[in-house]
Amino acid sequence: MNKISLYRLIDTAGQVTAIITDPTKLSQRAKLAQSIMTNNPLVEQVGFLDGVNFTMMGGELSINGLLAGAFVIGQSGKINNLNFNLNENIITLTLPKSIVVTVEKNIIQLRGITYSVEKGIPTTNTISPQTKQALQKLTLDSPAAGIIYYEGARIKPLIYVQQTNSYKWENACGSGSLAFALFSSLRNIIQPSGQTINYQISKNSITVTVTAKEL
Repeated sequence: MNKISLYRLIDTAGQVTAIITDPTKLSQRAKLAQSIMTNNPLVEQVGFLDGVNFTMMGGELSINGLLAGAFVIGQSGKINNLNFNLNENIITLTLPKSIVVTVEKNIIQLRGITYSVEKGIPTTNTISPQTKQALQKLTLDSPAAGIIYYEGARIKPLIYVQQTNSYKWENACGSGSLAFALFSSLRNIIQPSGQTINYQISKNSITVTVTAKEL
C-alpha cells in the first residue's frame, strides 16, 4: 500500500469500515475510497478520522462509520461532539433525535441518508437497473440512499453513495437499522452478518450499541 492508503479495518456488527487517519484532501477522498473498496473486498465503506472529527467517504451519514471511528479513538469520549462509551468490544454511541428528518410511511429521511423500507428479503444480490434508479431518485436531497429489505427483525441493506457511485449489499448497517427501528418499532435489529444492532430511542436522543473489533 502507498502511504496515503494506510488504513485500519474496524468491524462493527459484521460491517467492515476502513478508517484513514492520515491527512487527506477533501477532493481526494471519493477516489481514494473507491480504490480501497476495489482492492479490498472486505471493505464496505471508508471513513476519515482527524482527531475526534469524522467524515464519511461521500459526506453521508454512517452510524457504523461513526462507531468504527470511535473504536479507533479507543477510549470513552466524543466523536463529532457525540458521546460514546467503549467497554472492551462493546461500544455505545448517543445521537440527537434531530438526525431524524422525516418518517413518512416506508420512507425515512435521516440527516445524510434517505431510506426506503421494503418487505421481503431478496434471494439474489443482483441489482436491477430499476433498483439503481430508485436509489438515485432517493439521493435528490441526500448524499446517499438505501433500501432496507426485511423479514421480521432481520434486514438486508442495499446502500448507494452518490459521490463514490457505489452500490453495496452491506453485512450490517447502523443507519439502516435505525430507519428500520423507526419504521417497525423493533429495537434489536438482526443484520445479514447474524449480529444484532440495538437501539434505544427516547424523546430527545438515540442510543446505539454494537460489538466492535479490529481486523
